[in-house]
Amino acid sequence: MWPSSSPPEASPIAAGLVGLLFRPRCFLCDGPVVGLAPLCGACLADLPRWGGAVCAVCGVGTAEGVDLCRACAVEGRPYTWARSLGPYEGGLRVLVQALKYEGERALARPLGRLLARLISGQSSSAISAVRCVTCVPPDPARLRARGYHAAELIARETARALGLPFRSLLVKVRASPPQVGRPREERGRAMRDLFRARRLGHGEGVLLVDDVITTGATVAEAVRALLIAGFGDVGVLACAQALSGWEG
Repeated sequence: MWPSSSPPEASPIAAGLVGLLFRPRCFLCDGPVVGLAPLCGACLADLPRWGGAVCAVCGVGTAEGVDLCRACAVEGRPYTWARSLGPYEGGLRVLVQALKYEGERALARPLGRLLARLISGQSSSAISAVRCVTCVPPDPARLRARGYHAAELIARETARALGLPFRSLLVKVRASPPQVGRPREERGRAMRDLFRARRLGHGEGVLLVDDVITTGATVAEAVRALLIAGFGDVGVLACAQALSGWEG
């Protein structure tokens, strides 16, 4: 990394030597990569994915021939649909945690592009009404401490790949405690009115992006805030879903 001051100009020969000495390596396997990509093609292909059928509503993996997961069969969701790359494990977990907690911002690019590719492979109706991309907003204290918001970085990359504008539509009005392991009723109370829309909508569809769906309570409350503000159908994209979050 260059120091804070501007780097000195280098001749093409010198620049080539730097490239030979400091070739980018894959974040996961430390193998060679193409250009400045943070991940190699093999590691991208090996990321955990839902292998077959997925729930038509929340997108979590289901048994073949089953349209809805157990949670969605008994409980309504405020969003129109949700999709994720795969379960929150293996390489996906490593990448998300490195982006969120270790400052590896470059990982937002492949993750955002994978999400764009995922939704592009769905039916055209899934994104035909979408007019902009937004993200689940950060906790202000965490944003100040980290200096960036992982979900926003991913959302901006997704929007860029889809050719849609990114809009910061939501604010978080207070801090929220961790939700994993808490009773369903308690999670609902903690999440209620947690987000507020920055402006009113006029029925336009929105794509809401988050890094991980754990219990599902956070994205659900963010979607409700958008609906209350007058936005139309909301689709949800996340890099991964924690299976246990949808079973309790």
